[in-house]
Amino acid sequence: MTKTTDQTDRAGIHAVAGIFTKLNWAFREQPTSDYGIDAQAEKISRDNTASGKLIALQIKSGASYFRKRGNDFVFYGEERHREYWANHSLPVFLILHNPETGLTLWQRIERHLIEEGTGGRWAIAIPADQTLDAEHEHFIHAGVASDLASQKRFRLALDLPLIQEFAEHEIGFMAIEDWVNKTLNYRGTSIVFGEDPDGEVGMEVQAWMPGYSIDYYMAVFFPWLEWKLYQYISEEEGAYEVAMHVLQVSLSDVGAAMLSLEDYYKAELPPFKPEREIMQIRDDRDEDDFYGS
Repeated sequence: MTKTTDQTDRAGIHAVAGIFTKLNWAFREQPTSDYGIDAQAEKISRDNTASGKLIALQIKSGASYFRKRGNDFVFYGEERHREYWANHSLPVFLILHNPETGLTLWQRIERHLIEEGTGGRWAIAIPADQTLDAEHEHFIHAGVASDLASQKRFRLALDLPLIQEFAEHEIGFMAIEDWVNKTLNYRGTSIVFGEDPDGEVGMEVQAWMPGYSIDYYMAVFFPWLEWKLYQYISEEEGAYEVAMHVLQVSLSDVGAAMLSLEDYYKAELPPFKPEREIMQIRDDRDEDDFYGS
């Protein structure tokens, strides 16, 4: 049976998540981004805590994206994404995944690598041997900034559509898988909007990382949510090896502040109107006053 585009996209995101987690990176899907960013990945430190070294990923899944040019491949991009990716304060990586062969390649989006086309189109070459694996992981890690304030601003900007989604609902519930016998224990997250925790799942987020506690997981991936534990389902009660943290969540002050800032950014300045008193003072000055005579 032929896979749909959505199935191919999902397969690619799942495959790339698996590769990054094997390389000891926390991976979180970005399901509602307006910026052409599909996921975030953050290097995990040796003590299994988040390092603050964050990158953004644009994931393209399907054999059709592997367009040969000489010995390498070439990707053709859209104008609306080029400036955002190239000017971003944090690294943006393009990932190509072929679900038929399992080949996964990467390229960092940098202005000097972009070839300008006509009508806003652009292209970037991807070396055929630039595979996403342990051999090349240090090249990705080496160029990642670690400024914590920038990382937080970046995350909030990417999360804005998701924050806006939560703002439309007073409360919601998150069910977070905890694979208790795995190093990368926190994995898939299902979100239900509304007051019924057993309601229809409105969104699923691939968010994988090792974590000592659910507090740490939420602080890293969802710092703009207030939450409390609604139910804990142990691995003995639920699926084999998988416990479940069910959290009741709502937008926090951080999330509300982000929405207020977005309103401020979008608001137009009021029309300029000189104050009448100032105009009257100017009209009353004579020529001698003006020239200081």
